Amino acid sequence: MRLWTIQDKAAYDDLCEKGVLHCDAALAEWLKDDLFRKSYDWLVGEMKGCVGEPPQGVEYPVWAWYLLFGKNVKPDLRRVEFRNYIGEHYVIEAEIPDEKILLSDEEYWHLVLNDSYFSDAPEDDDEAEELADKWFAGLPAQEQEQVKRESWKKVFDKACCPWTFVQATFWELRKEQIVSVRKFYGKAKPIEL
Repeated sequence: MRLWTIQDKAAYDDLCEKGVLHCDAALAEWLKDDLFRKSYDWLVGEMKGCVGEPPQGVEYPVWAWYLLFGKNVKPDLRRVEFRNYIGEHYVIEAEIPDEKILLSDEEYWHLVLNDSYFSDAPEDDDEAEELADKWFAGLPAQEQEQVKRESWKKVFDKACCPWTFVQATFWELRKEQIVSVRKFYGKAKPIEL
């Protein structure tokens, strides 16, 4: 499967030196937030069930893009979605075996990140959404947690999500999987609303 991951200079240098890239949890800003950590820990559990155990010493996956605007294309760094990079970075195009990857809908991943329930109600049906939310709110707390976590699995289901922006997670990127590398210098730009 063709993927694109964006890595900083330190990660790229590590990949070149060691021949393999793993997520360095100590450097991952998002893991410092307890709510986000809970979401990423849930994802790790799902990955273990879908693609197998991580290599020894690896706690979290590497992230990449599979689909952008519904197409399997390299990231267009001019787009607003990619304006938050500062300093030297690399867009690494790689070919990774399908069975080593877990794909998820990037937009709906935010429901997991925000610890929210992913209802079955159609997105454009406000009344159905309201009923689903009321039903969920009426559940005992322990059952809510179980139902919510089960609902999160929909981020992996093409039938439940638009799959316009699809992210890929995998335990490692090996040097021999690299197809191309493009260096860029990010100058974080404010997002104009």
